Amino acid sequence: MLVKSDIPKLLLAGMRTNFMQAYEVAVKDHEKIATTIKSTKSSETYPWLGGVPKMNEWKDERIPQGMLEHNFTIANRDWEASIAVDRNAIEDEQYGQIEVRVKELATEAVRFFDELAFTLMGQGTQTAGTAGTIYDGVTLTAYDSKAFFATDHSEGDSGTQANRGSSALSASALQAAITAMKKFKNDKGKPAHVRPNLLTVPNDLEWEAKELLNSQYYPEEGTTTNKLAVNVLKGSLNLLVNDYLTDTDNWYVFDTNRVVKPMILQLRQDPRFTSLVSGTESSFMRKKLFFGVDWRGEILWGDWRT
Repeated sequence: MLVKSDIPKLLLAGMRTNFMQAYEVAVKDHEKIATTIKSTKSSETYPWLGGVPKMNEWKDERIPQGMLEHNFTIANRDWEASIAVDRNAIEDEQYGQIEVRVKELATEAVRFFDELAFTLMGQGTQTAGTAGTIYDGVTLTAYDSKAFFATDHSEGDSGTQANRGSSALSASALQAAITAMKKFKNDKGKPAHVRPNLLTVPNDLEWEAKELLNSQYYPEEGTTTNKLAVNVLKGSLNLLVNDYLTDTDNWYVFDTNRVVKPMILQLRQDPRFTSLVSGTESSFMRKKLFFGVDWRGEILWGDWRT
């Protein structure tokens, strides 16, 4: 015999399905700039970051190449979001309202990935997280112990290289950034073959960025330019505008086609839907049922060249 107290347990499977469906279809901006790596313990070390194997003619024996002496470690953190639902809402069969709230949990999980990634991007010139933010107390250096955006990156035979500038967004500044990235060297002193494909800006620079990348004609009029000159930047980069970039002047160019992207999303536990339903103390004492999402992991820097 089915009684009211059985309903929460029967609903759980459906709620979990609703959660996963909403999670899968949510827009995930962070995936454009972060490489996902599965974690198997509380922290992971990445000594291979920055090291590139070099092809050699195979004559007598293989020439194995060791890893660079980086000790870049990412420690996992625990994250959660929860909602409380009045037991009466379930017993009164207000399933539609509960379904909406569960889907909001899925959306929040994806939104938070984006918040982590783009908050990190905004603090990319720092070596430690800003107090009061989600990176408060976290070391933010890249694998070479420099700030991710710096003017003095160097490893192996690369020479000193910079992935940070100070120019305002303009056609000439964007062209200069693209050219500089294409000239990056790997630790063997060889071209790193960086091919920028993404311009990322805050809301304040959205329209200027769209004009730079979409206008048929050269977007900047000057003493030596003609309004009808061809805009060579048109279609050269994709555009990503994100709400979590709060500095109104900073803009970013990335190569997101590489295996190792600018950031690493390290996942020890994928976002999972959990609940406390009927039969628990909260249900008995407070007539509340709890649904939540939790995951373990972190987002920190990948390859500064990209």
